[in-house]
Amino acid sequence: MLRLALSYLFRRPVQLLAVLGVGIGLLALLAVLAVMNGLIEMNRTAVRGPMSDLFLIPAASTELPSYEPYRLALEGLAEVEAVAPHLVAFALFDFPDYVVDLSDPSYADLRGIELIGIDLEAEAKVTGFHELLATAEKKPAADLDKPFTVKGQVFPRPGVLVPDDFAARMPPPPKDGVVRLSFATLPAVLPAAGEDLMPHNAEVHVAASYRGGDFRSRLDRVYMERTGRNGMRYNLLGSKSADFTEILIKLTPGVDFATGKEAILAGLRQAGITPPGGAAGGALETWEERSATFLSAIENERRMVALVLFFIIIVAGFGLFATLSALVREKVRDLGVLAAIGYSPLQRGLLVFLTGAVATALGAGLGLFGAWQLYLGRAGVATWLEESFGIVVFRSDLYVVEGLPAQWDPQQAITLTALTFLLGLFFTAAPAIRAALLSPVKALRYE
Repeated sequence: MLRLALSYLFRRPVQLLAVLGVGIGLLALLAVLAVMNGLIEMNRTAVRGPMSDLFLIPAASTELPSYEPYRLALEGLAEVEAVAPHLVAFALFDFPDYVVDLSDPSYADLRGIELIGIDLEAEAKVTGFHELLATAEKKPAADLDKPFTVKGQVFPRPGVLVPDDFAARMPPPPKDGVVRLSFATLPAVLPAAGEDLMPHNAEVHVAASYRGGDFRSRLDRVYMERTGRNGMRYNLLGSKSADFTEILIKLTPGVDFATGKEAILAGLRQAGITPPGGAAGGALETWEERSATFLSAIENERRMVALVLFFIIIVAGFGLFATLSALVREKVRDLGVLAAIGYSPLQRGLLVFLTGAVATALGAGLGLFGAWQLYLGRAGVATWLEESFGIVVFRSDLYVVEGLPAQWDPQQAITLTALTFLLGLFFTAAPAIRAALLSPVKALRYE
């Protein structure tokens, strides 16, 4: 029966068009999804940037939370490799060389910025912050171990680190070569109703720049020392503020997020610290949960692209249906002869069904192999398109992409290939049923 099915398939070139249609449809689907996977992985890397595995926001309490008890509790856990505190505030800023009223947020020249107080040594262990400092382009730090130090000033103001993109937009430095920034932020404790709200102001010097590690920090994230005489708490927020607002946690390699969370919550309870979550507030979240909205958006985009491209395979399935239907009409006498020599209706139906199954399998295999080869040779394809037709897939002046990014997902490719094969079998069923129900007498008399 297989030999007869192959004969039906290969002796008529039009049958091979159905095979080719299925193959091209699956190739297009897998190739585009591989590129989408590559772009999504780039986006995930850009979204994460220097973020840690977990973020801990302390539960609310009547007393100001102190970082030291949290540090001792977390560093004693085998599941935790390193921790680093953050003191986060949102401030208005401007350059003091310009006349600006920092108490008026409607002033046109005021801009918002995220100000983060860090402990440099701890930050480097958790996020690799030294690498961002070492690869800075606009204002590299003279000493990576002391990047907040302002050189050439007798009485320097506290130093801050700004992203390269921010440094590129700063005004020209004055004669002493140090750019100044003025900050204004809300006090840690708001005044009672009827009392005047006085913002907390501070003036700082830009000590160095760093390479923005993710899309959030490329323009509006400024780092400052967390505590001490030059720290953010002492110079801007005041003693009524907590000495940290969140803790970055790097898990030990091999520890998954769920296990790490359970160990951290248990460790906090054992240390007598109210764990975050529930009525007490606070949170313990992964970097993916913190960026869930954006990650969900790009994942939804991938699903929509896959759905749209899968319609190409559905169209190819209709082509297979039309080809097999024509085959049944053409082979009516053959089917009558087969019935006369003893082929049952089930066997006649299986013959046509086997023909469609072989065609679908060949098309799916061709599409899978072609997509894999296209993935391996994507650099050559991009070069050929550019040299032969002047087509640049991702222009460097429009996209932050180098070359043709792609990522092959074996599980995804196998699943879509199997779905393509099943879809082909679905479209083969109708012609096969028709062949099975064909009357032998009418088939032999067919002209």
